Parts: sequence; structure tokens; C-alpha cells
Amino acid sequence: MKKTLTANISGTVFHIEEDAYDLMTRYLANIRSKFTGSVGADEIISDIESRIAELFTERLVGRQVVTVADVEHVIGVMGQPEDYLG
Repeated sequence: MKKTLTANISGTVFHIEEDAYDLMTRYLANIRSKFTGSVGADEIISDIESRIAELFTERLVGRQVVTVADVEHVIGVMGQPEDYLG
């Protein structure tokens, strides 16, 4: 049995395992730090979060909880923050 949390990503509520939540939180924090001080940073981060929410929704067909594997998949699709142009 795993502990789950509720997370709101771009207006969509997800149930997410605690370890997956920690991984996603670190990932998003790294993205935010990459764009801190950039013109349009808020909009860029909002767009990234929207895409993450779309990817989670696509993967959750028939399931209710986001797992570490789901977060790792999203990170693989989205790329690492250092890969982004800032």
C-alpha cells in the first residue's frame, strides 16, 4: 500500500503516489529555476504544466493514480530542464 496525494496541475486534479509527487515536484522546481528571470517565464511554465497534465491524462486511461513510472515517462517526453532554452 502506498500513500497518495492530490495534486492540481494546470487545473486538473490528479491522485499521485507520494514518491511520484516528490519526483514531479523536484522536476518542476528545476524547470522554474531554469526560467527564473526570463521574459514570459510564467507563461512558459504554465504551458509546460499544461502539457504535463495532458500526458498524465493520456496515461491514466483505466487507472486513477499517477505513479513514478508515469512521472518518468513524462520527464522522458518533456526532457530535462537543462535541455530547455532559457
